[in-house]
Amino acid sequence: MINNRLVNSLPFSSRHELSTLVENRRAFTLENLELNVFETYQRSEKVALQFDDLVIINMIHGKKVMHLHQRDSFEYLPGQTMILPAYSKMQIDFPEATFKDPTQCTALTISKAKIDEVINHLNEHYPKVNALTDWKLDLNLFHLYNTPELTDLINKLFQTITGDNPLKDALTDLTFRELIIRLLQTQSLLSLDIGKTKNNTALEHIRNYIHAHLSESITVEVLEKQANMSKSSLFRLFKNELGITPIEYIIRTRIQQAKSLLRKTKSVKETCFSVGFNDVNYFVRLFKNRVGITPGAYIICG
Repeated sequence: MINNRLVNSLPFSSRHELSTLVENRRAFTLENLELNVFETYQRSEKVALQFDDLVIINMIHGKKVMHLHQRDSFEYLPGQTMILPAYSKMQIDFPEATFKDPTQCTALTISKAKIDEVINHLNEHYPKVNALTDWKLDLNLFHLYNTPELTDLINKLFQTITGDNPLKDALTDLTFRELIIRLLQTQSLLSLDIGKTKNNTALEHIRNYIHAHLSESITVEVLEKQANMSKSSLFRLFKNELGITPIEYIIRTRIQQAKSLLRKTKSVKETCFSVGFNDVNYFVRLFKNRVGITPGAYIICG
């Protein structure tokens, strides 16, 4: 099964295009942003890297170990995105890179002025619903796991930037604006998942209710009463702030909890009913569709 959270690989450099075997760089420069494609062809440690603008980094192929200032080191793998402010100092290990199996990573740099333009427009015309704060990138939530929606946009953006459409600057600008919105929503979703949404009491209340009643039947009607909202207002809240529907949030929460329970219980059936599904076959199909492997295989791998 295709993992819908992995950004598509870009064509690798040919041998004669390589100027170095460690972080060989190709750049695609447009009016408001630059896409850098880095490839490493040998094991390396503590490779320094820094950008003068805010950078959105996507791991495409292989593995890195990231060392960032005042943060614990961590593995950086495909299916993940990082957002780092300008002048962030990085040191990177490439523990598995070889000439036959190189790493590939992208770094999309954008000026602060361009980021501010998009976010200011969003705050002026599409302010947050029932929230105490404006839209803004939270650089404390810099390490994200891709959603399928985020991955689709990144693939679309990279295809346009590396293509030869004469209108690529205009097309890229439109997709980039959508990407920023999706990143903001992904951060909001992560903040809600880890229980750190303190500026939207309605979302926090709904999240707590879902987690407390995960094994039960949770309907939209129940959530409407919990949030004291109409159905349309409830859906607008979720779609605007998180980019998904309330039902999709329930499913994602159940799948995430199922992963944890599968590691603990080693039982597909017990996990299925514990997270609110009443049909084991449906749970197996849904889990495989969302995670890429069956619950039984996840138990073995985990």
